[in-house]
Parts: sequence; structure tokens; C-alpha cells
Amino acid sequence: MSTKLLRRLVCLLFTLCVCLHAGAVLKEKNLKSTLSVLRAELETSFSEQRQNLARYSAYNQIQHKEMISLMQRSDQIALMLYSQKQDFTFDMTYACHEATEMYREFNKRRVPYDRILVRLDAEIQRYQYLTETLSNIPPSLNRMPQGNNAGQKGKNPQFVKTKDGKPLRLPFMLDKTGQADRKACLAYVSALSRNLINMRESVVKDSEHYKRMSQKLKKVNDYALHRYNDIQHNIFVNGDQNYLEVISSMPLSYHNAKADVSEKYNTEMVKTADGTERKVYSQWRGPIVMGLSLFVLFYIVVAALLSNVLVRWLVPKRFRTDSFMKKKVCLILFVAMFIFAVSIMVARSFMYHNFFLMASKLLIEYAWLLCAIFFSLLVRLSGDQIKSGFRIYTPIMLISFIVITFRIIFIPNNLVTLIFPPILLLFTLWQWNVITRHNTNIPRHDIFYTWISLVIMAFSTVSALYGYVLLSVQLLIWWMFQLSCIQTITCVYDFLRRYEKSYLSHKIHSEEDAKKAKRGSLLSIITVSHEKHINVTWFYDMVYMAIVPVLSVFSVLLSIWWAANVFDLTETVWKIFQFNFLNVTGVVQLSIDKLVMVCSQFFIFRYLNYLIKALYHKYHKSKIVVNGKPNFTLANNVIAICCWGLYAIISVKMLKIPSTAVSVISAGLATGVGFAMKDLLENFFYGISLMTGRVRVGDFIECDGIRGKVDSITYQSTQLLTADGCVIAFLNSSLFSKNFKNITKNHSYEMVKVPVGIAYGSNVEEVRQMLIAAVKSRAAQTADGRDIIDINKPINVVFDEFGDNSVNLFVTYWVLVEEKFGKTGEVKEAIYNTLNEHHIEIPFPQRDIHIIAPN
Repeated sequence: MSTKLLRRLVCLLFTLCVCLHAGAVLKEKNLKSTLSVLRAELETSFSEQRQNLARYSAYNQIQHKEMISLMQRSDQIALMLYSQKQDFTFDMTYACHEATEMYREFNKRRVPYDRILVRLDAEIQRYQYLTETLSNIPPSLNRMPQGNNAGQKGKNPQFVKTKDGKPLRLPFMLDKTGQADRKACLAYVSALSRNLINMRESVVKDSEHYKRMSQKLKKVNDYALHRYNDIQHNIFVNGDQNYLEVISSMPLSYHNAKADVSEKYNTEMVKTADGTERKVYSQWRGPIVMGLSLFVLFYIVVAALLSNVLVRWLVPKRFRTDSFMKKKVCLILFVAMFIFAVSIMVARSFMYHNFFLMASKLLIEYAWLLCAIFFSLLVRLSGDQIKSGFRIYTPIMLISFIVITFRIIFIPNNLVTLIFPPILLLFTLWQWNVITRHNTNIPRHDIFYTWISLVIMAFSTVSALYGYVLLSVQLLIWWMFQLSCIQTITCVYDFLRRYEKSYLSHKIHSEEDAKKAKRGSLLSIITVSHEKHINVTWFYDMVYMAIVPVLSVFSVLLSIWWAANVFDLTETVWKIFQFNFLNVTGVVQLSIDKLVMVCSQFFIFRYLNYLIKALYHKYHKSKIVVNGKPNFTLANNVIAICCWGLYAIISVKMLKIPSTAVSVISAGLATGVGFAMKDLLENFFYGISLMTGRVRVGDFIECDGIRGKVDSITYQSTQLLTADGCVIAFLNSSLFSKNFKNITKNHSYEMVKVPVGIAYGSNVEEVRQMLIAAVKSRAAQTADGRDIIDINKPINVVFDEFGDNSVNLFVTYWVLVEEKFGKTGEVKEAIYNTLNEHHIEIPFPQRDIHIIAPN
């Protein structure tokens, strides 16, 4: 039954059930007016019902034909399913898939007969009450015989019995016009009710047929699911005899394979009762397979010719570079596969042969997989790498084609067991050979992919030799789908990197340059993070950080499902995906699909955490600013807690962890370790206070004689990175209980005093000017444009004292805290060189010893 027809039929049935509500009246002026309006409404309803009934009758006839067709298809599928042999796994899986798919589609289009019957019964009852009410309006049409007038119609029509049994004449309420309106209304109501009753009988019959059809399809579906379980058990548990046993009994194995091939592909000869033989032609026998092979070969040749024409002759000369010519062969193959896939898709729309429809569907899927791999190689690899890249993926592509061919022609199990293990062994050795020869000429991730291909092919070979041939077949075709997904994702990442390099980075730099130009600074291209330009890079970051990783996670399940669909094992795969391999009642439920959902949401919330932080940093003007960098420590932690807390809540719900269990655990923890958490809570609140602005990551502080840069502020401790590379952690409570010095709290500069001693007799003012010039000569800027020595603040040379051996001066200047040690050494060296160049003596402590000789 087609979905469109079914939808129209159901809508029409419901319209027939409810459209007569249009025949309703409200409180009119009087009874006469009410009857007049009701008559007009019923006339309209009767006219609409006749039109709807005509359409319903036409649709119902088509629906009956399609139901008969559905019954025939169900019987055909049942015969196909029940006639399959257990040794023909590909045939059995195809039959099981057709049975389960038909049952699923049948349930999707389930007709709500129960609801329709309830609505029809309500409408029929409504018309019965309406008829009774119209008949009892005086003069009543329900005659009550009285005395000698019993059975005489038309006499004494308006009598009712009182409590004492005496007849009581009722007043006449309808005149001739009202009686005429009532008579018309009764006629319409009777016709409408009669039509609904007839429709109800038709719906009841359809419902009975539908229930019988549903029971039959359910029986077929249950049998198919049972066979699926057997196939799954044979693939993953039982296996078959190992290849050594096959070789040891080669004559018998060869005979069985030959018999299966003859039975499968030769035209069947049937002996009749009179002893004659007749041929039975099937759509799935050898001649059809040969015809399909010629059909595919023809389209491949046509696609190859068109591809050569497009690539060789239609590509403009300006695009025919050396790199293009090196990629020409791979480009021709890509275009050929693309044309082949499109042409088969077009040809498939005109096919009616079941075998051709099934086979063409698989060939189209395989062609698109090859297109994905070829396109990725063309985009990512250079001209010198393209041949090596094509050769390393050739073995896995060809063995996948062989496996799909096995599925298309429904090759018998005995033949697969006999020929597939040696074929797979040869392809594994071929894969090893191309890896050793060409892996040095391809990108690193392609090397990784080829080694995975080799491992999977080796594992499949061992499985096939050990007897698990169908498992190895499934594994190979899964890796072909997975490899195509991986190549596509890798190609997307390559496009993103190129987009960032060629377009996005220039756009970000242009904006930065424009800002600098407005401030009057020189134009210079600098490297900036995406976070500073989130208004420009948000979509790129979303694709890079969320969409592509999520697709990568789902590609694993999708590839498994695609591979299972090739062998009609989707029912088994869905059960495996949804099976709770860890199922503790009331605690947790873990299945593959739930874990995949939780993992994929991790990337989504990671991007949301990054996005919200970046937007907050860009558009929020913090009041606490040090070196032009606002303090966002607290905001970052609050945003992270909100995002990851929401992620944890969703994950808990998804994993079926009951809230009661979480509450009990939380209450137990709060009660059991509440006293032990006193210090933890103290550090927690002190940490929040630090994050609000007292200390920020990047500040230089000094506490207990330890000086260092704040590396991180957590809810328990603050870590410092000292100048000698050590990491020292202070509990947050200890920073509050001790006096610590925040050196970079105000402006990130620290005043340095360098002591200098000059000889007595030197001109102090001249020395002062020399030293100030020496300090200024060492002024420089950091990578982000800040002055290491703040030349806007005074550089002074202060007369300190008259020393024992020298006049002691102090050179004072302001230097960035993080640059203090290195820059102070440079300044001291400059002072020393300046004094030497100007021959200013730097005296050192010395004593004159006078020796007095004894008398």
C-alpha cells in the first residue's frame, strides 16, 4: 500500500467522521428557526458526504487492489524465506532482510482502524439521538395508542400518560412549516446515518483483513529474526572448518562447492509427471548474472571513455600544469567512477528486474566509496605523491570489490570457504609489499591508514584460515566503508586548514591592522588566536571543533551499519548497538549507541564552553585590567562549571542513571565526609575570592620569600612558576593568612635600584647623564609591543652616600617584572662598559698597611 494513498484514505475517513459536525446548530431565536437552520446545515452535510463517499469508494477500490498486492508480496516473501537453505548465508540474509523490512514498512503505515470505528460509532449514536429528538417534538411521530384507538394511525397522536395513568394531551409546538422542516431533517439524518453504518461495515471488513495480514507478517518477521540469530551465531561463534581441514578433504570440498554452484547458477530442469523435462527460468540464475556482468562492463567502458574525453580534451591548457599531469590518471579514475555511479542511478530508475535492482544498488554504493577515496587523494596529495597514494589503497579497494561481488551473486558458503582464504592471503601480501615500497612517499596519516589496512587484512586472513570466513568478509567491507569516511573527514580537515591559511588568517590580520592604524601605530602582521576574533571565526571553529569530530564518532557506527546493510544484517547490528552490555538495575545502563551519544556530546559542549568564553572575553569590559589584560579567571571557571555540569546531567540521563541514586550517593558523601571537607571548603571559597581579582593567572607575586609567576588558580591551591623553573603550590587559605606581595597588580612594572660606586673626584652630574643614556640604550620591546624598560617613567641616578672607598650612587628605573632578571644584567653590563669607555674609575675596597719596624 503506497504511503500517499494510505494518507489520503485515512484523512478521508476522518473527514467523513467529523465533517458532519458542520450540521450543528446553536441557540437560535426559537424552535422554528432552529429547525430551519438545522435543515439547511443537514442539506450541506449530506451533499458533502455524498462527494466524500464517492472519493472514498474510488480510493477504497485502489486500496483493496494494493492490499491484494501486499498479500501476494507477503506470500512471495514467506515462500522465499521458508525455502532458503542454511548453507547459503547470503541468500538467507537477503530473504530475512526483505521479510523484516516489509514488516517494518507495514507497521509504519498502520491504519488506525480502532480510532476510526470509535469515531463512527459516536457519529452513528449522535444521529440516533438526533432522530429520536426530532421525532418526539410535538406533534410527535412516535404514536402512543389509547383505548379503542389502538393501532389507528393518525388519531389522538399527542397523548402521554400522567402519574395516575390518565392520558394527557400535549400542546402542538410545530406548525406546517416546522413539520416540513422536521420531516426533511429526519430524511437527511436517516440517510447520513445509513451511509455511516454502511461505511462502518466496510471498515470492519478492512480491519479484519488488516489484522490477518499483520499476523501473517509478524509470523514471517519472527522467523526471520530467529534466522538472523542463527546467522549471527555462525559468524561470530561457531565458524566453519579451518582451511587445513578443507585442504585435507579437498576432493570433497571441491565436489560440494561444484554442486552448490551448479545448483545455484545453472538453469533448473524439472521433470513433470509424464517424464518430460522443462526448464524453469529464475531471475537469480546464471544467465542473469552474466547479463549483469555485461551491463556493468558496458557502463564502465562508457564512463572511462567519457572520463578520458573530459580530462584530456575539455580541460583548458592553463590548468594543465605539471602537478595536474601527474594527477591525471587518478583524476580520470575519479571522473569515471562518478560518471559510472550517476549513470547506474539513472538506469536503475528504469529497471524492474529484482536482481538488477539489488545489484545496482550495491554497485552504486561501492562507486561512491571509490569516489570519496579518489577525491581525497586528489585534494590532499601532491603530484609526486599521487601514484604512491593510489597504489597503497588499491589492494583494499579490489578485495572489497571481490567481497561485494560475492554478495551480489549470492555465492554459496562452500565456494567462499574454498577460494576466499587464499585470495585474501595474496591481497594481504600485496598490501605489505606496497607499504614497504611506497610508504616513504605519502603523508604521515596515510601511512597510519595503510598500516591499519594491513592489520585488518591480516586479521581477516587469520580468521578466514581458522574458519571464520564470513566474519572476515564482514570486517573487510566494514573497513572499506570506514576508510571512505576517514578519507572524507581527513579531506575536510585539509580544506579547513587551507581555508584558514588562505582566507581566514588574512581577514583576521586585516582587522588587527585596521585597529592598529586607527591608533596610529605601524602596520604589522601578527599571529592572533581565533578567540580574539570569535565574531569572524565562530563558524570555522564550530566545524573544526564540533561538527567534524561528531561526524567522526558517528562514522564508526554508520560504517558498521552500511557494511551490515550490504549483507542484510542490519537487524543484528541494531540489536548489538542497543544491547546493554552493562546493565545494573537502578544504577547504570551502558550500550554502544549511548556511549557514542555521550562521546559526541563531549565535542559539542567543548565547543560551547570555548564559544561562550570567547564571546565573554570579547564583549565584556572587565574592571580589573593588568597590562591591558582583563581578569577572566572567575568567569572562565563559572562558564566551565555550567557547560560541563549540563553535559554531566545529560550524560547521566542518557546512561539511565536514576536521580535517586545520585541523590543517595550525594547525601551519603555529604554526611560521611562533611567534617573532613572543612579545609577543602575553606580553600574553595578562598579560591573564588582570589579569582575575583586579588590574583590573576600571569601575575607575579612574592610570598614567604618565594617569588614567581601565577601559573594556575584552582579551587584548592594556587601554583607559582619560579624563575628557576620550579612549580610551587600554596593553599588558597595560606595566601589569605599570610602577607603576599602582588608585584604586577597595578602596572606590571617594578622599580630596580642598581648600586654604582665611582671614585672620589669624579663629576657626578656627568656620570649621571652617562648612566641615564646607558640605561636608555638598553630599552627594548616585547613581542606584544610592551616596553621592557618604561621610558615614560623617570630614570634617575641618585646620590646615596659617601662610602669608604667610593661615592655611592643608585641607578633607578622601571622594568617589566617578568623581564627583570635578564634586563637588569644587561643594564649592569651597559653601566660597566660606559664607565670604562669614559675612564671613570670604579674603586674597589682596599686598605693601606703600614708596617712599623721595631726599635
